[in-house]
Amino acid sequence: MNKLRPIACIAGLIGLAAVLSGCWLLPIPIDESADGTAQTAEIGREILIQLAGTASTGHQWIRKAPASFDGAPLEVISEGDYAADDPNVCGGPGTFTFRYRAIAEGTIELVFEYRRPWETDIVDTFSVIVWVR
Repeated sequence: MNKLRPIACIAGLIGLAAVLSGCWLLPIPIDESADGTAQTAEIGREILIQLAGTASTGHQWIRKAPASFDGAPLEVISEGDYAADDPNVCGGPGTFTFRYRAIAEGTIELVFEYRRPWETDIVDTFSVIVWVR
């Protein structure tokens, strides 16, 4: 029995490492509850911002700042993808998704506006500061 104990310990450590490394692959989720906060991310991590809205009204979440990601600690993966909460409900609410990857150390503020693109009236805003380390 004692000969199996080291093998079991090694297998357990390998399993633990696999579980912990799997956490690294998961994106950092950010939603409306993080409005006005600062979030941290390690280089290589993906940031997933999900904001509720109803596209059938013509409103959408639009990134207002930064104007450019040149020299920024984040890069854009995708922005403004929309998915209905229930595809069987015509005109129902859904979620706008923005994906970024942390690529360099630094700090950046992301600011979003919920509005119709052809109007100047802003219905809602969302901002978050991301500190990449």
